[in-house]
Amino acid sequence: MARQLKLCTVKQCPVKGRLDFTKNQVGCCPPRWHRLFAMENAMTTLSTPTVGAVAVAELCAAAQTHREHGERHGTLHPEVWRELAESPLPRAALPTEFGGLEWSAPQLLEAVRKVSAADPAAGWVAAIHGPAGAFLSRLDPSAAQDFADRRLVVGGSSMPVGTAVRHGGRVRLQGRWPLVTGAPAMTLAALAAPTTGPDGVTVTRWWLVPSSVVSIENDWDALGLRGSASYTLGCDTEVPLAHGIDLTGPPAVDAPMFRYPLYALLAGCIAEVARATADRALAAFTELAVGIRTRYGAGPLAEQPIAQAAYARAHGQVRAAVALLDSATTAAWISAQAGPVPTEQVALLRSACCQMVDTAERACRELFDAAGSAAIHRRNGLEGCWRDAVVISRHALVAARGRQLVGAHHLTSRVAKDL
Repeated sequence: MARQLKLCTVKQCPVKGRLDFTKNQVGCCPPRWHRLFAMENAMTTLSTPTVGAVAVAELCAAAQTHREHGERHGTLHPEVWRELAESPLPRAALPTEFGGLEWSAPQLLEAVRKVSAADPAAGWVAAIHGPAGAFLSRLDPSAAQDFADRRLVVGGSSMPVGTAVRHGGRVRLQGRWPLVTGAPAMTLAALAAPTTGPDGVTVTRWWLVPSSVVSIENDWDALGLRGSASYTLGCDTEVPLAHGIDLTGPPAVDAPMFRYPLYALLAGCIAEVARATADRALAAFTELAVGIRTRYGAGPLAEQPIAQAAYARAHGQVRAAVALLDSATTAAWISAQAGPVPTEQVALLRSACCQMVDTAERACRELFDAAGSAAIHRRNGLEGCWRDAVVISRHALVAARGRQLVGAHHLTSRVAKDL
């Protein structure tokens, strides 16, 4: 795929490195990026974090400040939505042909974890919008120009609940798709629907439709991740056949980010939200245990053997899951830089993502139980961690289906397309 498009005409684009800040052409990255990257260039050295760190830090600050807004209203604060849309995250995994940045997978995962530490709901949105840009790496090259000049924020639903009926070179896409995280900020929706090809074989494809042709139902009122605005989308429109993508197929763009297993990238971002949630629970329990005295004059909770054992068990399990996740991610990324990622590494990576989410949910629940009646108060933070961890663990990529794919590979040598 020829790479002819550039984000700007300055000496070197800010998303790629050093540049001359005297120009800002139409169609370039947002003006505030120039300011933010100029700040980074002035205050950092070559060994500092990835380009975009200042923008991510500003997003984290806004998310933390307005975290309670999401809890109360079921959607992020307008300032947080704005920071998310203007941050590099929606373009981190987007091919450069579409105005994307093509960060490394570890950089994207780290950014998602940082946002999740500030606010799990904002982190959940980042975990969905961040890797979704990679969907377009599966787009037929002939359709690339249809999306090249837009500042895309990609979201959508992997549930194949719609219908797509082919009429010549177009399809009629109809249906309602639930749990579309970050719907208010999305500019391009990827909606899954089964489609029957000319050969009579039915496959699931993701259809790319602009947000202007979908309806949003404000129906998100969940136990956890309350600010993520995971609404239901409705759609009844015609879509060019070329705007359908197969996420299980090979990428049309040959780059490390797109050789990295796509489903594992999606699951990895979810696992990072779980990781941040577990870390928050450990910190909340530590603070609570020191300050809360148990009944009958037994002293602070931190001095009780049962609480000490519960903390040690949760801490050890979380650290072990983190070590597995980090090592599997590193190995897969090293392979992706050289070529295809071996199936064994893909299976281990998917398993590590599931393990991280399972461990986080279990740790949050056990710490909640160990804290006794003090845990039920929102001000102490533990109940929020438990609620968020429960919702995270229900995502299909890290629930039973993810483990089943890994088990099937090891026991039968069958490799599912969505491993």
